[in-house]
Amino acid sequence: MAYYAIAPLLCTLMHNELYMHLYTTEIYNGPNSSNDHALVINVNPPLGFGNVVVDDWPVTDGLGPNANIVGHIQGVHIQSSQNAAYGWYFSFNLDFEGTRFGGSMLRVMGMTAGYGDWSIIGGAGEFTMARGVVENQVVQEDSGFWRTYELKIHAFYTPMNSSVVSSIAFTKNL
Repeated sequence: MAYYAIAPLLCTLMHNELYMHLYTTEIYNGPNSSNDHALVINVNPPLGFGNVVVDDWPVTDGLGPNANIVGHIQGVHIQSSQNAAYGWYFSFNLDFEGTRFGGSMLRVMGMTAGYGDWSIIGGAGEFTMARGVVENQVVQEDSGFWRTYELKIHAFYTPMNSSVVSSIAFTKNL
């Protein structure tokens, strides 16, 4: 039987603050581009307006071939500008694996402009109810083939065990 419970919040929820410094590499052209990037709609007007690309980029704890993979960016790019090469709208999950945060994710959206901020709009696992910002900047690039972004993550999240429904809550059947 379905039910719901409503309780007054007698204390504030506990919030955790998160700082991370990570990297991700986008390979968008060349022999390795199909490994993490797929163009699913190609309409070919100037600057690719309307193109849709699905991504699965590795996220690492450093630069170079010896860096450890700590997760993946999995999402979609949509070229939403008719007059800017960096006019790609980006929505993705940063899915953590094999680390302290394995199985957790951050939900992120923004524009890829070579540098700037992406908004953290949610999370799961350890990062429930996450909100914050991912400062991103291209730090390495082979123009026409790949680029590496530095990601500085600053987020707040509320662990699911930080509040309990009190005994004065009313439980109702739906």
